[in-house]
Amino acid sequence: MSSAIQYQGRKARRAGSEQRRQAILEAALNIIVKEGIRAVRHRAVAREADVPLSATTYYFKDISDLIADTFTLFAERALKEVVEPFKEQAFALLSQFSRDSLANPEERKRLVNTMGDMMAAFIVDELSNRRDHVVAEQAFLQEAILDQRLRDLADLYLRQQMEGLVIAAELFGSEEPLLDAELILSTMISIEQRLLVHPERISQEFVAARMRNLLDKLLSHG
Repeated sequence: MSSAIQYQGRKARRAGSEQRRQAILEAALNIIVKEGIRAVRHRAVAREADVPLSATTYYFKDISDLIADTFTLFAERALKEVVEPFKEQAFALLSQFSRDSLANPEERKRLVNTMGDMMAAFIVDELSNRRDHVVAEQAFLQEAILDQRLRDLADLYLRQQMEGLVIAAELFGSEEPLLDAELILSTMISIEQRLLVHPERISQEFVAARMRNLLDKLLSHG
C-alpha cells in the first residue's frame, strides 16, 4: 500500500522541519474544506499554518505539488483512520454468513438488511461527525481527474474500500462481484455528495432505505 503513496514536494530532513511541513499540508487541507481547492495559495496557506511565506515556497515551489501532497496526506490518513475500520467492520459482519447459509432466503434478507444498515450508519456518522473528511474526499476524487499524479492513489483508495463489498457480492453468488462492488461504492459516494448539499435529509432511515434497495436488487437474485 505504501508504495503507491508518494509525496511530491521537498522532503524534510529533520523532525522539526517535518512538523512544519505537516502544518503546511494541514493548513492547505483546511483551506480546501472551507474555501475549495482554488483558494490554496502560498500566502493563504502560510497565514493558515502560521508560518513564514518562505516556508511554504521552500517545501512547495509549485502550488500543484502542494495540492497533490495535501491530498496524499489526506488519503494516507483516511486509509488508516476511516477505510481500515470500515473494512474490519464489514469483514466481521460477513464472517457471520457463508454460501451455504445464504441459500436460505431469510438469511440472505438478513444480510441485505444488516449490511445496508451498517453502510447507512457509516455514511450518517461521516456526514454528522466527520463532515470535513467527506468534503476533502469529494475534492480529492475530483482533483484526481485533473492530476495524473493522484490517479493511482485514488484508485488504491477506492480499491481498499471495495474489498469488503467484493466479498459480500461473492457470498451472494454474484456473477460480477467486482462490478457490483463498484456500483455499491459509487452509490455510497453519490449519497454522501447529495447529503452534503442537503444536510437536512441526513438520517439513518433515508440512507438505509437506499442501500438496502440497491443491495437487494444487486445481490438477492443469486
